[in-house]
Amino acid sequence: MNTYGPPGYPSNASVSSAVTMLVSAWFLLAGGAILTDQHSEATIEMARTPAQHARIVPEAHFSIVVEARRSTAS
Repeated sequence: MNTYGPPGYPSNASVSSAVTMLVSAWFLLAGGAILTDQHSEATIEMARTPAQHARIVPEAHFSIVVEARRSTAS
């Protein structure tokens, strides 16, 4: 008889746990990089200044009127 057999593939459980561990490690490294990042003075100053909101002139306000006829579909 032939002793050849198909190669052993990993089970779904081992693949999913390997992917989960890889993604968890990625987020752990990304979180550490964010926490240890050295911010520049310009970025810190920009975060401290309040945002400027644009004024909307009254002429910019308008209404859209939609007119349609109902059809009685059977």
